[in-house]
Amino acid sequence: VGFISVLFTVYMRMELSEPGVQYMCLEGASLLAAAVEDCTPNGHLWNVLITGHGILMMFFVVIPALFGGFGNYFMPLMIGAPDMAFPRLNNLSYWMFVAGTCLAIASVVAPGGSGQTGTGVGWVLYAPLSTREGGMSMDLAIFAVHVSGASSILGAINMITTFLNMRAPGMTLHKTPLFAWSIFVTGWLILLSLPVLAGAITMLLTDRNFGTTFFDAAGGGDPILYQHL
Repeated sequence: VGFISVLFTVYMRMELSEPGVQYMCLEGASLLAAAVEDCTPNGHLWNVLITGHGILMMFFVVIPALFGGFGNYFMPLMIGAPDMAFPRLNNLSYWMFVAGTCLAIASVVAPGGSGQTGTGVGWVLYAPLSTREGGMSMDLAIFAVHVSGASSILGAINMITTFLNMRAPGMTLHKTPLFAWSIFVTGWLILLSLPVLAGAITMLLTDRNFGTTFFDAAGGGDPILYQHL
């Protein structure tokens, strides 16, 4: 997943390396530079790559890999535990991560706004742009963040329980390594923040598909509410 995100960044950097637009053309994206006069700039593709890069990096690399991956491997070793507290919950968390990754990648190539593929609203999914973006790509991105968030919440519960209940005899909290403490604290931060994010993007989903107006001022909603959440 990180490799795909980096490829998006490299492609954007290729476009920025020379004045004008050479790669992201409405005539078709290319890995070979086209003459500026033969290329109609495709701003939507740029926004799609920004959105895909941000969602993949934040929700499928930083949280699962740096927190889940390192935490799963190092914390049991550091506290003397034979395994995580809930191995099957760990397995469920992993496969939800895989499913979320597939949804996130699908959102980049699914039909989106402006009659093109992908959603270009930015990885923060700010309303009202995200509520008015056409196509199913935006919905896939929302589902991807949902599934990734659920995976991270399950992982956080596992980390917290392992830290509190699986320490070796004689290892008090004061003797626990700092890295294990950092995983424990991060688990609580994830457990407190991601359900709020899940509520916010659920409201986005209902605004898009079920006629609610949480973020539509014309219907009595508040567009700034999403930023607060």
